Amino acid sequence: MYKNCIYLSKIDLSLSGDIYDALLQTISKENREKCRRFKFRKDALRTLYGELIVRYVLRQRFAFKKEDITILKDDAGKPYIKGFPIHFNISHSGDYVVCAFSEQEVGIDIEQIKEVDLAIAKRFFCQCEYEDLFAQDKSNRLNYFFLLWTLKESYIKWLGSGMLTPLDSFFFKIEGSSISMADIHRKTTPFFKQIPIDGYKLSLCSMIARFPGNIEKISVENMKFF
Repeated sequence: MYKNCIYLSKIDLSLSGDIYDALLQTISKENREKCRRFKFRKDALRTLYGELIVRYVLRQRFAFKKEDITILKDDAGKPYIKGFPIHFNISHSGDYVVCAFSEQEVGIDIEQIKEVDLAIAKRFFCQCEYEDLFAQDKSNRLNYFFLLWTLKESYIKWLGSGMLTPLDSFFFKIEGSSISMADIHRKTTPFFKQIPIDGYKLSLCSMIARFPGNIEKISVENMKFF
């Protein structure tokens, strides 16, 4: 297993009601009730898949028994595995749910690339990031926006601070495949990795520099047996 590893699953909207209900019974009561509150099925499936991936990895890779898996949340609301020193983080967008596992704290963010008013970068990005964004060729600005956005989100999720950390309190510089970050409030700087997925941007943040070359894809057919 890599020091950092990533698992991805594509949501199956054609999932039958019987299978969906059966899978709901395998996840935590909290997430089960959360799924039932969603208005749209796709939102419920994202939450369902997120926990299914975690349980699948724990049972397949770490030989957990089903009854020994307990997922809790810390004071900041970040989930962790009771009594087990492996960290994980979940993200979802569009048709995909992703989960990163690591031996240390990890943050992951995936975003579907779609039209957005780039003026919001003025509100959420540092001035230098805003300038870098609009220095891009017009055809590349949307792509660059989501590159920066996922990097910033992955860092906040790595910190576990949620929206308590403003997006403009730190900044990224991207030169080719080189990604650097500066945060005046913290001396420790994690490592970042961009993973290519058609139509999406995916960023990973970790204190461990060893990143996987590929994402392991899991189907719901795999997960329903765990």
